[in-house]
Amino acid sequence: MSSLSSLTILTAAEPAGRELPMPPVFFGLISLVLFGVALAFLWSFRNSAAKTDPRNVGGHGKDTAHTGHAEQRGDTWTQH
Repeated sequence: MSSLSSLTILTAAEPAGRELPMPPVFFGLISLVLFGVALAFLWSFRNSAAKTDPRNVGGHGKDTAHTGHAEQRGDTWTQH
């Protein structure tokens, strides 16, 4: 018996590969769900920096607490 025929018999007896635990489409669906959860978590922190900025208190984003300081420094800053 030649080595080529014994190699053919041995490879035919072994399984072709490892089976996946679920169909491949489910791996894609799980990854989409995980990315969606991560996006929702990230989206929950939108505009949180503006909420903690002391300059935004009471002025809807305008700098009402420091209105006259630009003129004292001589800057060309104007309030919009």
